[in-house]
Amino acid sequence: MRGETLLVGLDIGTDKTNTLLAELGENNSLEIVGVGSAPSRGIKRGVIIDLEQAAEVVSESVGQAERMAGIQIDSAVVAVNGSHISSFNSQGVIAISGEHSEITENDIEKVIEAAQAGVIAPERELIHILPREFILDGQKGILDPLGMSGSRLEGKVHIVTGSATAIQNLLKCLEITEIEVDDLIFGNLACGNAILNKTEKELGVLLIDMGAGSSDISIFINDNMAYSSILPLGGIQVTNDLAIGLKATIEEAERLKIKYGNVMENYISPDEVVEINRESGATKEKVAKKFIVDIIEPRVHEIFSLIKEELERANYLNSITQGVVLTGGCALLPGIVDLAAKVFETNVRIGRPNYQGALSDLVNDPRFSTEMGLLEYALKASIVGSPRKNKRQKGISFLIKAISWLRDFF
Repeated sequence: MRGETLLVGLDIGTDKTNTLLAELGENNSLEIVGVGSAPSRGIKRGVIIDLEQAAEVVSESVGQAERMAGIQIDSAVVAVNGSHISSFNSQGVIAISGEHSEITENDIEKVIEAAQAGVIAPERELIHILPREFILDGQKGILDPLGMSGSRLEGKVHIVTGSATAIQNLLKCLEITEIEVDDLIFGNLACGNAILNKTEKELGVLLIDMGAGSSDISIFINDNMAYSSILPLGGIQVTNDLAIGLKATIEEAERLKIKYGNVMENYISPDEVVEINRESGATKEKVAKKFIVDIIEPRVHEIFSLIKEELERANYLNSITQGVVLTGGCALLPGIVDLAAKVFETNVRIGRPNYQGALSDLVNDPRFSTEMGLLEYALKASIVGSPRKNKRQKGISFLIKAISWLRDFF
C-alpha cells in the first residue's frame, strides 16, 4: 500500500532546507516520491537563531515534498550541521578479566566508556562515537573484538559533539512543526556514505561539503571517519565579497554567483562582459566577467588553503591517497575542481548521489548529497531496525549497540 513505509531525510541548512521523501520499494530499494526545498530563514551557519522562522521554513520544505508525493510526513532522519559541531579523537584502555580472557560486550562498553570519560563538556551533547579501531594485546586494526581472547583492550574512537543548546533548539523547531525525530546524524557522515566509494573510504579521502554557511571537512580512512572539522566559511562569504566588490545588493550578488560564477580565469574569455544592477537601482551596468572571477577565486582559494593548513597541523594531509571529493552547492562553481587540485596537489572530483529511479534528475546533485545519505540511513533502519529510532538514549550500553549499527552501515 502506498505510504506504508516512509523514509524521510531532512537537512536544515543555512541557505536551503531540503526534504527528501521515499518509499521502501521492491528488494528493499529506495523509491523517491517527494522533494522539497525552501530558502532558509532564521538560521545562521547551521544554527537556529529564530525558532518561528526556522519552523516556517521546515514546514514549507516538508509541505512541498508532501504535496508532490500525496503523503503526510510524520517523522524524519535529520542532519546535524553547523558551526557548533566539534569533533575529536580519543582512546581508552582496559585490562580483560575472566577465566578465558574472552572479550565480552561488557568489556567493549568499558573501553568505550574509558575513551569518552571526562572529555565531553557539560554544555556539549554527544552525537556520535565512531569506532576507528580496537587494539588487542598490541594487535592493531581490529574492527570488532567481541569473542576474541586477550588481556589488554584499547579502543580508538572519533567523537562528534554539538552544542546542547543548538541541538535542543533544533529539536524544539521540529516539535513546533510536529515532525518526530527518528534520528540525528552528523551531516558529513551521511554525506560521505552517499557519495564516497569503498576504495576512497578504505585508502583515505578528504570530503569537503561546501555549503552556504560553512565548509564541512572529513577524512575517511580504513572505512571509518578518522577526522572531521567545520570551517565557518562558505558560499555566503563568496556572495558577500561580490556584493562589496561590485557595489551590488546581496540578492544581485547571489544571482551573479550562480549565473556567472567561476573560480579559474582560463575558463572564460577575456572579452566577456555581464550586466549587473548596482545598489542604487540605477540602470544596468556592464562589468568584465574577469572582474567577477577575480573576486571569487581568492575567497575559494583561501577556503582550500585553510583546510590544507589544518590537515597539515593535524598530520592528516598525507593520508588522503585517494584525493579530494567536493560536494555541496559551491562545488557547482565552474573551475573549482582545477583550483582544488592546484591547492591540494592531488586528484579531485565532484561527489554527487548516484540514485537510479524517479526524480533522479533532481536529487543526483551535489546539493542533495547529505539528504541522500540520510535516506540511505533511514533505509537501513527500516530493514534491520535502528538502535536509536524514536529515542534519544545516552547510556553506554545503548552506545555500544549504536556503534555496531553505525559501523555496519557506514
